[in-house]
Amino acid sequence: MAAPKAITFDCYGTLIDWEGEIQKFFKGILDRNGVKNADIVALQRHWENLQFEYIQGPYRSYKEVLKNTLPMAFEKFGYKFTPNDCDLFSESMGKWQPFSDTKDALLELKKYTKIVLITNTDNAIIAETVKQIGVEFDEIITAEQAGAYKPSHKGFHLALERLGLDKSEVLHTGFGFKYDVVPATELGFKTCWINRSGEVRPVNVKETYLVGDMATFAVLIRGMAQSDCQ
Repeated sequence: MAAPKAITFDCYGTLIDWEGEIQKFFKGILDRNGVKNADIVALQRHWENLQFEYIQGPYRSYKEVLKNTLPMAFEKFGYKFTPNDCDLFSESMGKWQPFSDTKDALLELKKYTKIVLITNTDNAIIAETVKQIGVEFDEIITAEQAGAYKPSHKGFHLALERLGLDKSEVLHTGFGFKYDVVPATELGFKTCWINRSGEVRPVNVKETYLVGDMATFAVLIRGMAQSDCQ
């Protein structure tokens, strides 16, 4: 199998610790508002489902998505929050931290292929995030640029247009199965599911490759590149 000419990545959950950072932020809100013994993981998962449905509607900036969906999740659980908490959440995303293996894996991958982001966020937020990661990407496609959030196909089409590549030359890689693996498969991309938590495949769609972290993914691509040279 030849190495791809470009790898398109989901960012949040794949490169950035999306779930962990959201859980940490929600715990801070609950602690400030005197909420004890809250199920932080259940709250984060419920919020995740809410925001996925929310972004299927009319396009809004992701800061607006964050601000508007926090109350929906907290009210469902009966947890206290303030308007300032919603504002802080909407401003927090660019500061969320990458996984420990992200930077080294991306630097390794850059030796063999282009690295590209197709990300469900705003231009300003991803600019902050890229600073946290500390690696330069060859292209960055945001929901703001595409005018739609994944699983919309618009960001994928925009990436191919900017790269000047056919889908057969690109490998799409992500943690979010329904955000990334499903739409990329629908478009005919090869895919890699970065399944860090050992999640069960949620729908009857099969990824091309399955790995548990970015370090393993870098080894996979290095092996492809080396086989090309033999």
